[in-house]
Amino acid sequence: MADVFSPDQVEKFKVIFEQFDKNGDGDISAKELKGALRQLGQDTDTKTCKRMIKTYDKNRTKRMEFKEFLDMMANVFQYHLSHPESRTANGADIAQNRRLEELFDSLDVDESGYIDEEEIIKLTEKLGEKMTIEEVRELIGQVDKDGDGRVNKDEFKRLMSAK
Repeated sequence: MADVFSPDQVEKFKVIFEQFDKNGDGDISAKELKGALRQLGQDTDTKTCKRMIKTYDKNRTKRMEFKEFLDMMANVFQYHLSHPESRTANGADIAQNRRLEELFDSLDVDESGYIDEEEIIKLTEKLGEKMTIEEVRELIGQVDKDGDGRVNKDEFKRLMSAK
């Protein structure tokens, strides 16, 4: 995926990556990623940084190497190209987005990046409600745009932001 960038862009990302790699060992830890994102104005917790690294960590080192960093940046760019509204968000929109992401993360108990049937059933039980598996599937089906039977973060944010 990282091949979407020109050699000049790759070089610029290399400079950024090296700035994030505080100890110079060639990869980024969750702590280094958290510090880097904070410098970019994104106040992210360590749990989220670990999840981000896990998403792109192809060789399962629990650290992000440069190639993996490029893959992440390619996904960020593709997201912004397909969601133009994300490029013009004001401070309130950014704060709302952060709150929705935190809410999603609290519901995604197994940290899979999805809210699945089991997590919804457990949540409703905690709230004193009992939903059948059919009811849960119907609920998921109302927001599951990619048809995988789970609710991802984008689907959740669209649901919660619907007017």
